[in-house]
Amino acid sequence: MSKFRALLKYELIWNLRKRKFQALLVIIVLIQIITFIIPAVLSYTTGQAIQEDPYKALSSPPGIFIFLFAIAVGMNSISEEFEHGRAHILFSKPVSRTLIYLAKIIAALIMLTIAYLILNVIGLALSYLIYGPQEYIIFSPILLLGILIATLIYLSIVFFLGAVSKSSIIAALGSFGILIGLGIMVGILGTFGGYAWIADYVPSGGQNGVIIGTFPPISLSTGTDNLGTILSYVAINPEAQVNVTYVVGIDITEIPPLIQYESQMISIMDITIRALMVTLAYTLPLLLISWFIFRRTEIKE
Repeated sequence: MSKFRALLKYELIWNLRKRKFQALLVIIVLIQIITFIIPAVLSYTTGQAIQEDPYKALSSPPGIFIFLFAIAVGMNSISEEFEHGRAHILFSKPVSRTLIYLAKIIAALIMLTIAYLILNVIGLALSYLIYGPQEYIIFSPILLLGILIATLIYLSIVFFLGAVSKSSIIAALGSFGILIGLGIMVGILGTFGGYAWIADYVPSGGQNGVIIGTFPPISLSTGTDNLGTILSYVAINPEAQVNVTYVVGIDITEIPPLIQYESQMISIMDITIRALMVTLAYTLPLLLISWFIFRRTEIKE
């Protein structure tokens, strides 16, 4: 256990000193503050009151935020050991590579928890000031847990690419490529093929839905990016039903082309189970493969 604590301390100090992580954290905090302040500024200048939203504090950050945090924390974790020659020193210590790999994952999760705690506190304060008193803030820890689980998909992709390539640049750019490719694929298959449901089975925001029987209406995205909000609402009412809207095609005979939609009623519990299973289906194999590669990698002089 003392060896693991030493490795974990090494990883945490090294990560906290990374300017890339510090800069990205500052940028994302600023963006989140701006996204809250803009509606308030528009309301002041136009004289149109902001509608109260008692559930605003239970919103997951946008998927791109989750992805960028995974990049900032994970892109150097494995690859930089090889890029800067530290692997020789680290692997010469009397600790197993499995323990080193485990310390890297735990350190990444701790870093992400710190970042999301900061975002959550800022989001809660601004939600209260701009959108009025907030309901169910007792479920904020569940929101945080869900956001961490959602980040695991992207973190596992970054770890996998870092272990395969041993390059921080490839780990980062490859992850961006996968994200962009998935977005294009989902868009094309959803709009032109009628397979919009596929967004629920890849890392993404998923489909748009509305929880039935609430006032004001609560919007709920069904994808893995939104696991924080999904878990929060299932804790509030596990019996809730969600009216989910899917794109099923496009009528090109109309001018302009008419996008066709179809609605489906799905229980929030089913949405939760599916999002969790999809997350596990991507995360576990990718982490296991990257761990296997990390263990087997030879150090060249």
